[in-house]
Amino acid sequence: MAENHVVSGLAAKRSELAGQILDYQKKIDQMRVAVNHLDATIKLFSPDYDLRGIKPKACRRRNSYFKPGECQRLVLEVFRDVGGSALSSRQIGDQLIERKGLPMSTELSDQMQKNAHAVAKRLEDGGMLKQSNRRGESYAWKLATETTRA
Repeated sequence: MAENHVVSGLAAKRSELAGQILDYQKKIDQMRVAVNHLDATIKLFSPDYDLRGIKPKACRRRNSYFKPGECQRLVLEVFRDVGGSALSSRQIGDQLIERKGLPMSTELSDQMQKNAHAVAKRLEDGGMLKQSNRRGESYAWKLATETTRA
């Protein structure tokens, strides 16, 4: 019967996920022990140190679509190819998808828009891009200066 096959597949998936949960819980317990050891060591060297002042550091996961520095290079190429036009982060993100030859999807487009926005803000802070007019809910950027090559 088809129901038995479906149920056994669902049970196997549940078993897999439950095993992953146990594995993560074990890793979390190990990390808590390590943090407690660090806290005790800090207190040995400085008994008055306020451990509550230590803020957790955010974990960043590198985007698997780009090698280090590749996304920024592609964003700059996009701006050079449009000849001084202002682009929104959505337009930049869609260009990144096209240049990488990735299949277009809403989820990927949203992710690339976030990547494009972060890179554009970094380039703006570095003086390479400047904010143009706002287009709806997204920012638009353009090259800050047109560079000429000799």
